[in-house]
Amino acid sequence: MTESEFLQHVDTLFVRITEQAENFNADWDVSQHGALLEIENDDGAKIIINQQLAMQEVWLASREGGYHFKYVDGAWLNTRDDLSFEVYLDKAFNWLNG
Repeated sequence: MTESEFLQHVDTLFVRITEQAENFNADWDVSQHGALLEIENDDGAKIIINQQLAMQEVWLASREGGYHFKYVDGAWLNTRDDLSFEVYLDKAFNWLNG
């Protein structure tokens, strides 16, 4: 995959995550700073999602753990267990929601 294609896939993912976070809990603060997307609750707990261009991965981190994802056949998959990004994002959202 070219760098440009990777960045397009990441942009699409970040837009989707932002929409999902706002729908899940409208009180969360969602902000993007370049290659980094942060979702924060009122207690200051955060989910951090960032792109790793050199590795062509997206990383998701929260108190639940840290995970790496690669874009494969139209889906972001965990590099360790091949589960989708959505599975881990949902767990992180539930944790952040308390």
